[in-house]
Amino acid sequence: MRKLFSFEGCVSPLVYALAAPVLLLSQNLVVALCYRWRGVALQVDAWFWLLPLRHLARMPGVTATQAATVFALAFVTAWGLAALSFRRANWSGRGHKLSLFAVFPVLQIVVVMLLGAMPRRHSEPEGGRGGAVDLADVLQGVLAGIAIIVTAVLISALTLGAYGWGLFVATPFVVGMTTGYIVNRRTPQTGARTMAHVLAAGALGGLALLMFALEGFMCIALVAPLGLAAAALGGAFGRAIALFGHHSNRPLMSVAILPALFALEASMPPAPPIDTVESIDIAAAPEAVWQAITSEAPIGLSPGLPALAGLAYPVRSSLEGEGVGATRRGVFSTGTAVERVTEWKPGRVLAFTVLSQPPAMKEMSPYRHLNTPHLTGYVVTGDTRYVLLPLRNGGTRLTLKAQTVLRIDPIAYWEPIARIAFHLNVRRVLNSAKIEAEGQRVE
Repeated sequence: MRKLFSFEGCVSPLVYALAAPVLLLSQNLVVALCYRWRGVALQVDAWFWLLPLRHLARMPGVTATQAATVFALAFVTAWGLAALSFRRANWSGRGHKLSLFAVFPVLQIVVVMLLGAMPRRHSEPEGGRGGAVDLADVLQGVLAGIAIIVTAVLISALTLGAYGWGLFVATPFVVGMTTGYIVNRRTPQTGARTMAHVLAAGALGGLALLMFALEGFMCIALVAPLGLAAAALGGAFGRAIALFGHHSNRPLMSVAILPALFALEASMPPAPPIDTVESIDIAAAPEAVWQAITSEAPIGLSPGLPALAGLAYPVRSSLEGEGVGATRRGVFSTGTAVERVTEWKPGRVLAFTVLSQPPAMKEMSPYRHLNTPHLTGYVVTGDTRYVLLPLRNGGTRLTLKAQTVLRIDPIAYWEPIARIAFHLNVRRVLNSAKIEAEGQRVE
Protein backbone atom coordinates (compact mmCIF):
# COMPACT_ATOMS: atom_id res chain seq x y z
CA MET A 1 0.00 0.00 0.00
CA ARG A 2 2.81 2.41 0.85
CA LYS A 3 4.35 1.81 -2.57
CA LEU A 4 1.12 2.94 -4.20
CA PHE A 5 1.69 6.46 -2.85
CA SER A 6 5.47 6.52 -3.41
CA PHE A 7 7.10 8.63 -6.10
CA GLU A 8 10.20 6.42 -6.24
CA GLY A 9 10.91 3.82 -8.91
CA CYS A 10 9.37 3.19 -12.32
CA VAL A 11 6.16 1.74 -13.67
CA SER A 12 6.12 0.07 -17.08
CA PRO A 13 3.53 1.04 -19.71
CA LEU A 14 1.73 -2.29 -19.28
CA VAL A 15 1.37 -1.99 -15.50
CA TYR A 16 0.28 1.64 -15.86
CA ALA A 17 -2.27 0.74 -18.55
CA LEU A 18 -3.78 -1.84 -16.18
CA ALA A 19 -3.57 0.04 -12.86
CA ALA A 20 -4.47 3.63 -13.88
CA PRO A 21 -7.95 2.80 -15.27
CA VAL A 22 -8.72 0.79 -12.13
CA LEU A 23 -7.92 3.81 -9.94
CA LEU A 24 -9.97 6.08 -12.20
CA LEU A 25 -13.01 3.80 -12.22
CA SER A 26 -12.85 3.27 -8.45
CA GLN A 27 -14.42 6.73 -8.03
CA ASN A 28 -17.33 5.76 -10.27
CA LEU A 29 -17.72 2.53 -8.33
CA VAL A 30 -17.89 4.32 -4.97
CA VAL A 31 -20.53 6.77 -6.23
CA ALA A 32 -22.55 3.91 -7.76
CA LEU A 33 -22.43 2.03 -4.44
CA CYS A 34 -23.65 5.15 -2.62
CA TYR A 35 -26.66 5.35 -4.93
CA ARG A 36 -27.37 1.66 -4.47
CA TRP A 37 -27.03 1.93 -0.69
CA ARG A 38 -29.58 4.76 -0.56
CA GLY A 39 -31.89 3.03 -3.04
CA VAL A 40 -31.74 5.89 -5.55
CA ALA A 41 -31.74 5.29 -9.31
CA LEU A 42 -28.41 6.28 -10.89
CA GLN A 43 -28.47 7.97 -14.27
CA VAL A 44 -25.36 6.73 -16.08
CA ASP A 45 -24.54 9.43 -18.61
CA ALA A 46 -21.41 11.12 -19.93
CA TRP A 47 -21.14 13.26 -16.77
CA PHE A 48 -21.06 10.14 -14.64
CA TRP A 49 -17.90 8.96 -16.40
CA LEU A 50 -16.26 12.41 -16.51
CA LEU A 51 -17.29 13.80 -13.10
CA PRO A 52 -18.63 11.00 -10.88
CA LEU A 53 -18.57 13.32 -7.86
CA ARG A 54 -21.08 15.54 -9.65
CA HIS A 55 -23.60 12.74 -9.35
CA LEU A 56 -22.80 12.39 -5.65
CA ALA A 57 -23.44 16.10 -5.13
CA ARG A 58 -26.81 15.69 -6.86
CA MET A 59 -27.86 12.57 -4.94
CA PRO A 60 -31.02 13.22 -2.89
CA GLY A 61 -30.56 13.04 0.86
CA VAL A 62 -26.76 12.92 0.88
CA THR A 63 -25.38 14.20 4.19
CA ALA A 64 -22.25 16.28 4.69
CA THR A 65 -20.54 13.37 6.49
CA GLN A 66 -21.29 10.94 3.69
CA ALA A 67 -20.09 13.41 1.08
CA ALA A 68 -16.93 14.13 3.10
CA THR A 69 -16.12 10.41 3.29
CA VAL A 70 -16.47 9.90 -0.45
CA PHE A 71 -14.54 13.06 -1.27
CA ALA A 72 -11.72 11.94 1.04
CA LEU A 73 -11.56 8.55 -0.65
CA ALA A 74 -11.57 10.25 -4.04
CA PHE A 75 -8.62 12.42 -3.09
CA VAL A 76 -6.66 9.45 -1.72
CA THR A 77 -7.29 7.70 -5.03
CA ALA A 78 -6.19 10.81 -6.91
CA TRP A 79 -2.94 10.97 -4.90
CA GLY A 80 -2.25 7.32 -5.72
CA LEU A 81 -2.91 8.04 -9.39
CA ALA A 82 -0.51 11.01 -9.30
CA ALA A 83 2.23 8.88 -7.69
CA LEU A 84 1.64 6.10 -10.21
CA SER A 85 1.76 8.64 -13.05
CA PHE A 86 5.02 10.09 -11.72
CA ARG A 87 6.61 6.63 -11.71
CA ARG A 88 5.32 6.10 -15.23
CA ALA A 89 7.02 9.40 -16.16
CA ASN A 90 10.22 8.05 -14.56
CA TRP A 91 10.08 5.12 -16.99
CA SER A 92 9.69 7.49 -19.98
CA GLY A 93 12.16 10.06 -18.69
CA ARG A 94 9.65 12.87 -19.22
CA GLY A 95 6.15 14.04 -18.24
CA HIS A 96 6.82 14.48 -14.52
CA LYS A 97 5.06 17.83 -14.27
CA LEU A 98 2.10 16.42 -16.15
CA SER A 99 1.58 13.83 -13.41
CA LEU A 100 0.63 16.56 -10.92
CA PHE A 101 -2.67 17.11 -12.74
CA ALA A 102 -3.68 13.50 -12.18
CA VAL A 103 -5.16 14.81 -8.90
CA PHE A 104 -8.01 16.64 -10.62
CA PRO A 105 -11.22 15.12 -11.98
CA VAL A 106 -11.57 15.15 -15.78
CA LEU A 107 -7.91 16.16 -16.15
CA GLN A 108 -7.06 12.74 -14.73
CA ILE A 109 -8.37 11.07 -17.88
CA VAL A 110 -6.25 13.30 -20.13
CA VAL A 111 -3.13 12.71 -18.01
CA VAL A 112 -3.57 8.93 -18.11
CA MET A 113 -4.02 8.95 -21.88
CA LEU A 114 -0.98 11.16 -22.51
CA LEU A 115 1.34 9.31 -20.14
CA GLY A 116 0.10 5.94 -21.34
CA ALA A 117 1.14 6.81 -24.90
CA MET A 118 4.43 8.52 -23.99
CA PRO A 119 7.47 6.69 -25.42
CA ARG A 120 10.74 6.18 -23.60
CA ARG A 121 13.45 8.78 -23.88
CA HIS A 122 16.76 7.01 -24.40
CA SER A 123 18.92 10.03 -23.60
CA GLU A 124 19.42 11.16 -20.00
CA PRO A 125 16.74 13.70 -19.04
CA GLU A 126 17.75 17.25 -18.36
CA GLY A 127 19.19 17.52 -14.87
CA GLY A 128 19.82 13.75 -14.67
CA ARG A 129 18.23 11.56 -12.05
CA GLY A 130 18.89 14.19 -9.43
CA GLY A 131 16.57 16.53 -11.33
CA ALA A 132 13.79 13.94 -11.21
CA VAL A 133 14.34 13.49 -7.46
CA ASP A 134 14.14 17.24 -6.94
CA LEU A 135 10.97 17.42 -9.02
CA ALA A 136 9.51 14.56 -6.97
CA ASP A 137 10.06 16.62 -3.81
CA VAL A 138 8.43 19.62 -5.45
CA LEU A 139 5.42 17.61 -6.58
CA GLN A 140 5.08 15.92 -3.20
CA GLY A 141 5.23 19.29 -1.50
CA VAL A 142 2.53 20.71 -3.74
CA LEU A 143 0.38 17.58 -3.40
CA ALA A 144 0.82 17.64 0.37
CA GLY A 145 -0.43 21.22 0.39
CA ILE A 146 -3.47 20.27 -1.70
CA ALA A 147 -4.16 17.30 0.58
CA ILE A 148 -4.07 19.48 3.71
CA ILE A 149 -6.47 22.01 2.17
CA VAL A 150 -9.00 19.39 1.08
CA THR A 151 -8.75 17.49 4.38
CA ALA A 152 -9.14 20.69 6.39
CA VAL A 153 -12.33 21.59 4.53
CA LEU A 154 -13.68 18.08 4.97
CA ILE A 155 -13.06 18.14 8.73
CA SER A 156 -13.64 21.78 9.65
CA ALA A 157 -16.43 22.76 7.27
CA LEU A 158 -18.32 19.61 6.28
CA THR A 159 -17.92 17.61 9.49
CA LEU A 160 -17.71 20.20 12.30
CA GLY A 161 -19.25 23.21 10.57
CA ALA A 162 -16.45 25.50 11.78
CA TYR A 163 -15.40 28.47 9.66
CA GLY A 164 -12.73 30.43 11.44
CA TRP A 165 -9.07 31.05 12.16
CA GLY A 166 -8.26 27.36 11.90
CA LEU A 167 -9.60 26.98 8.37
CA PHE A 168 -8.75 30.38 6.90
CA VAL A 169 -5.43 31.19 8.61
CA ALA A 170 -3.90 28.19 10.40
CA THR A 171 -4.56 25.77 7.53
CA PRO A 172 -2.96 27.95 4.82
CA PHE A 173 0.00 28.59 7.16
CA VAL A 174 0.48 24.84 7.69
CA VAL A 175 0.11 24.28 3.94
CA GLY A 176 2.82 26.84 3.25
CA MET A 177 5.11 25.48 5.96
CA THR A 178 4.68 21.88 4.79
CA THR A 179 5.21 22.72 1.13
CA GLY A 180 8.13 25.01 1.88
CA TYR A 181 9.79 22.37 4.02
CA ILE A 182 9.32 19.47 1.60
CA VAL A 183 10.61 21.30 -1.47
CA ASN A 184 13.74 22.42 0.43
CA ARG A 185 14.52 19.39 2.57
CA ARG A 186 17.01 17.79 0.12
CA THR A 187 17.80 20.49 -2.42
CA PRO A 188 17.59 24.12 -1.22
CA GLN A 189 15.39 26.33 -3.37
CA THR A 190 15.53 30.10 -3.61
CA GLY A 191 12.99 32.09 -1.68
CA ALA A 192 11.25 33.07 -4.90
CA ARG A 193 11.00 29.46 -6.12
CA THR A 194 9.76 28.33 -2.71
CA MET A 195 7.05 30.98 -2.79
CA ALA A 196 6.09 29.90 -6.31
CA HIS A 197 5.65 26.30 -5.13
CA VAL A 198 3.70 27.40 -2.06
CA LEU A 199 1.37 29.61 -4.09
CA ALA A 200 0.97 26.79 -6.62
CA ALA A 201 -0.07 24.47 -3.78
CA GLY A 202 -2.61 27.04 -2.60
CA ALA A 203 -4.00 27.72 -6.07
CA LEU A 204 -4.21 24.03 -6.97
CA GLY A 205 -5.77 23.34 -3.58
CA GLY A 206 -8.48 25.85 -4.41
CA LEU A 207 -8.96 24.19 -7.78
CA ALA A 208 -9.25 20.83 -6.04
CA LEU A 209 -12.00 22.19 -3.76
CA LEU A 210 -13.84 23.41 -6.83
CA MET A 211 -13.45 20.13 -8.71
CA PHE A 212 -14.39 18.03 -5.68
CA ALA A 213 -17.58 20.10 -5.18
CA LEU A 214 -16.45 21.24 -1.74
CA GLU A 215 -16.45 24.97 -2.48
CA GLY A 216 -17.53 27.39 -5.21
CA PHE A 217 -15.51 29.86 -7.19
CA MET A 218 -16.60 33.02 -5.34
CA CYS A 219 -15.86 31.64 -1.87
CA ILE A 220 -12.39 30.62 -2.99
CA ALA A 221 -11.84 34.04 -4.59
CA LEU A 222 -13.00 35.89 -1.46
CA VAL A 223 -10.70 33.98 0.90
CA ALA A 224 -7.72 33.89 -1.49
CA PRO A 225 -5.99 37.11 -0.29
CA LEU A 226 -6.06 35.99 3.35
CA GLY A 227 -5.18 32.37 2.62
CA LEU A 228 -2.32 33.08 0.23
CA ALA A 229 -0.79 35.62 2.63
CA ALA A 230 -0.83 33.05 5.46
CA ALA A 231 0.55 30.38 3.11
CA ALA A 232 3.42 32.64 2.01
CA LEU A 233 4.35 33.30 5.64
CA GLY A 234 4.23 29.58 6.38
CA GLY A 235 6.32 28.85 3.28
CA ALA A 236 9.10 31.13 4.49
CA PHE A 237 8.99 29.44 7.88
CA GLY A 238 9.10 25.94 6.38
CA ARG A 239 12.02 26.86 4.12
CA ALA A 240 13.96 28.24 7.09
CA ILE A 241 13.42 24.99 9.02
CA ALA A 242 14.73 22.94 6.08
CA LEU A 243 17.75 25.17 5.48
CA PHE A 244 18.77 25.05 9.14
CA GLY A 245 19.10 21.29 8.85
CA HIS A 246 16.02 20.07 10.70
CA HIS A 247 15.27 16.98 8.62
CA SER A 248 13.30 14.94 11.15
CA ASN A 249 9.99 15.67 9.40
CA ARG A 250 8.64 17.09 12.67
CA PRO A 251 7.35 20.19 10.87
CA LEU A 252 4.93 17.91 9.05
CA MET A 253 3.44 16.85 12.40
CA SER A 254 2.01 20.35 12.83
CA VAL A 255 -0.89 19.15 10.69
CA ALA A 256 -2.06 17.15 13.73
CA ILE A 257 -3.01 20.33 15.64
CA LEU A 258 -5.55 21.42 13.03
CA PRO A 259 -8.40 19.03 13.99
CA ALA A 260 -8.14 20.11 17.62
CA LEU A 261 -8.29 23.76 16.56
CA PHE A 262 -11.31 23.06 14.34
CA ALA A 263 -13.10 21.31 17.21
CA LEU A 264 -12.38 24.22 19.57
CA GLU A 265 -13.78 26.74 17.12
CA ALA A 266 -16.84 24.59 16.46
CA SER A 267 -17.61 24.62 20.19
CA MET A 268 -17.25 28.42 20.43
CA PRO A 269 -18.47 29.94 17.14
CA PRO A 270 -18.33 33.72 16.77
CA ALA A 271 -21.62 35.61 16.75
CA PRO A 272 -20.96 39.37 16.53
CA PRO A 273 -24.00 41.43 15.47
CA ILE A 274 -23.62 43.77 12.52
CA ASP A 275 -26.05 46.69 12.46
CA THR A 276 -26.84 48.28 9.11
CA VAL A 277 -28.60 51.65 9.23
CA GLU A 278 -29.37 53.58 6.04
CA SER A 279 -31.72 56.51 5.37
CA ILE A 280 -33.14 58.22 2.30
CA ASP A 281 -35.29 61.33 1.84
CA ILE A 282 -38.36 60.77 -0.33
CA ALA A 283 -40.48 63.48 -1.91
CA ALA A 284 -43.73 61.81 -0.92
CA ALA A 285 -46.03 61.68 2.10
CA PRO A 286 -45.55 58.91 4.71
CA GLU A 287 -48.75 57.22 3.47
CA ALA A 288 -47.28 56.84 -0.03
CA VAL A 289 -43.99 55.56 1.37
CA TRP A 290 -45.90 53.06 3.52
CA GLN A 291 -47.66 51.78 0.42
CA ALA A 292 -44.28 51.41 -1.27
CA ILE A 293 -42.66 49.36 1.48
CA THR A 294 -45.68 47.07 1.81
CA SER A 295 -46.13 46.68 -1.94
CA GLU A 296 -45.68 43.34 -3.71
CA ALA A 297 -44.13 45.00 -6.76
CA PRO A 298 -40.70 43.61 -7.73
CA ILE A 299 -37.58 45.67 -7.18
CA GLY A 300 -36.75 46.93 -10.65
CA LEU A 301 -33.26 48.25 -9.94
CA SER A 302 -30.17 46.30 -10.94
CA PRO A 303 -28.74 44.25 -8.03
CA GLY A 304 -25.21 45.27 -9.05
CA LEU A 305 -22.19 43.80 -7.28
CA PRO A 306 -24.06 41.31 -5.05
CA ALA A 307 -25.45 39.59 -8.14
CA LEU A 308 -22.02 39.45 -9.79
CA ALA A 309 -20.58 37.88 -6.62
CA GLY A 310 -23.42 35.38 -6.33
CA LEU A 311 -24.60 36.92 -3.02
CA ALA A 312 -28.28 36.88 -2.09
CA TYR A 313 -30.17 40.06 -2.98
CA PRO A 314 -33.85 40.98 -2.46
CA VAL A 315 -36.26 40.61 -5.37
CA ARG A 316 -39.68 41.46 -3.89
CA SER A 317 -41.79 40.95 -0.77
CA SER A 318 -45.39 40.16 0.12
CA LEU A 319 -47.59 40.37 3.21
CA GLU A 320 -50.13 37.81 4.37
CA GLY A 321 -52.47 39.78 6.60
CA GLU A 322 -51.92 43.02 8.49
CA GLY A 323 -50.78 44.00 11.94
CA VAL A 324 -48.50 42.37 14.47
CA GLY A 325 -48.18 38.65 13.83
CA ALA A 326 -48.73 38.90 10.07
CA THR A 327 -46.44 36.87 7.83
CA ARG A 328 -44.09 38.64 5.48
CA ARG A 329 -42.28 36.75 2.74
CA GLY A 330 -39.09 38.23 1.37
CA VAL A 331 -38.14 36.75 -1.97
CA PHE A 332 -34.38 36.74 -2.58
CA SER A 333 -32.28 35.60 -5.49
CA THR A 334 -31.46 32.41 -3.57
CA GLY A 335 -34.92 31.61 -2.16
CA THR A 336 -37.63 32.92 0.16
CA ALA A 337 -37.32 34.24 3.71
CA VAL A 338 -40.25 33.78 6.08
CA GLU A 339 -40.70 36.71 8.48
CA ARG A 340 -43.14 37.67 11.25
CA VAL A 341 -44.29 41.26 11.73
CA THR A 342 -43.41 42.47 15.25
CA GLU A 343 -44.49 46.14 14.98
CA TRP A 344 -47.15 47.63 12.72
CA LYS A 345 -47.87 51.38 12.75
CA PRO A 346 -49.13 52.44 9.31
CA GLY A 347 -47.22 55.47 8.07
CA ARG A 348 -44.79 55.25 10.98
CA VAL A 349 -43.09 51.88 11.69
CA LEU A 350 -42.91 48.44 10.12
CA ALA A 351 -40.72 45.91 11.91
CA PHE A 352 -40.32 42.17 11.47
CA THR A 353 -38.08 39.34 12.56
CA VAL A 354 -36.76 36.61 10.27
CA LEU A 355 -37.97 33.09 11.07
CA SER A 356 -36.17 31.31 8.25
CA GLN A 357 -33.99 32.50 5.43
CA PRO A 358 -32.54 31.19 2.16
CA PRO A 359 -28.83 30.57 1.50
CA ALA A 360 -26.58 33.61 1.75
CA MET A 361 -25.22 33.08 -1.74
CA LYS A 362 -25.42 30.98 -4.86
CA GLU A 363 -22.05 29.50 -5.71
CA MET A 364 -20.44 29.38 -9.13
CA SER A 365 -19.48 25.77 -9.76
CA PRO A 366 -19.56 23.05 -12.42
CA TYR A 367 -21.84 21.13 -10.03
CA ARG A 368 -25.56 21.63 -9.60
CA HIS A 369 -25.31 21.25 -5.82
CA LEU A 370 -22.43 21.94 -3.46
CA ASN A 371 -21.82 20.45 -0.03
CA THR A 372 -20.92 23.79 1.51
CA PRO A 373 -22.54 24.38 4.93
CA HIS A 374 -21.56 28.06 5.03
CA LEU A 375 -24.27 28.89 2.49
CA THR A 376 -26.88 28.50 5.25
CA GLY A 377 -26.77 29.56 8.90
CA TYR A 378 -23.52 31.52 8.96
CA VAL A 379 -24.95 34.88 7.91
CA VAL A 380 -28.15 35.20 9.95
CA THR A 381 -30.54 38.12 9.58
CA GLY A 382 -32.49 38.97 12.73
CA ASP A 383 -34.69 42.02 13.27
CA THR A 384 -35.40 44.51 10.48
CA ARG A 385 -37.15 47.82 11.00
CA TYR A 386 -38.52 50.53 8.68
CA VAL A 387 -39.01 53.93 10.33
CA LEU A 388 -40.88 56.69 8.49
CA LEU A 389 -40.25 60.26 9.69
CA PRO A 390 -42.39 63.10 8.25
CA LEU A 391 -40.38 66.10 7.01
CA ARG A 392 -41.43 69.74 7.12
CA ASN A 393 -41.45 69.98 3.33
CA GLY A 394 -44.09 67.25 3.10
CA GLY A 395 -41.63 64.53 2.31
CA THR A 396 -40.55 61.49 4.33
CA ARG A 397 -37.23 60.27 5.66
CA LEU A 398 -37.23 56.48 5.37
CA THR A 399 -34.74 54.68 7.60
CA LEU A 400 -34.02 50.97 7.32
CA LYS A 401 -32.33 49.24 10.24
CA ALA A 402 -31.24 45.61 9.90
CA GLN A 403 -29.34 43.43 12.34
CA THR A 404 -27.28 40.53 11.05
CA VAL A 405 -25.12 38.00 12.89
CA LEU A 406 -21.92 36.86 11.20
CA ARG A 407 -20.70 33.45 12.37
CA ILE A 408 -17.42 33.31 10.46
CA ASP A 409 -13.94 34.23 11.66
CA PRO A 410 -11.68 36.15 11.35
CA ILE A 411 -14.30 38.82 11.92
CA ALA A 412 -11.80 41.58 11.08
CA TYR A 413 -11.47 40.12 7.57
CA TRP A 414 -15.07 39.11 6.82
CA GLU A 415 -16.99 41.95 8.47
CA PRO A 416 -15.95 44.68 5.96
CA ILE A 417 -16.92 42.39 3.07
CA ALA A 418 -20.27 41.65 4.70
CA ARG A 419 -20.92 45.34 5.44
CA ILE A 420 -20.37 46.25 1.78
CA ALA A 421 -22.88 43.61 0.66
CA PHE A 422 -25.45 44.65 3.30
CA HIS A 423 -25.02 48.33 2.40
CA LEU A 424 -25.58 47.72 -1.31
CA ASN A 425 -28.68 45.60 -0.71
CA VAL A 426 -30.24 48.08 1.73
CA ARG A 427 -29.54 51.08 -0.52
CA ARG A 428 -31.17 49.22 -3.41
CA VAL A 429 -34.31 48.57 -1.33
CA LEU A 430 -34.50 52.21 -0.22
CA ASN A 431 -33.96 53.55 -3.73
CA SER A 432 -36.68 51.24 -5.04
CA ALA A 433 -39.09 52.50 -2.36
CA LYS A 434 -38.22 56.08 -3.26
CA ILE A 435 -38.92 55.54 -6.96
CA GLU A 436 -42.22 53.79 -6.27
CA ALA A 437 -43.42 56.30 -3.68
CA GLU A 438 -42.59 59.25 -5.92
CA GLY A 439 -44.56 57.66 -8.77
CA GLN A 440 -41.49 56.94 -10.95
CA ARG A 441 -41.46 53.12 -10.82
CA VAL A 442 -39.00 51.46 -13.15
CA GLU A 443 -40.78 48.82 -15.23
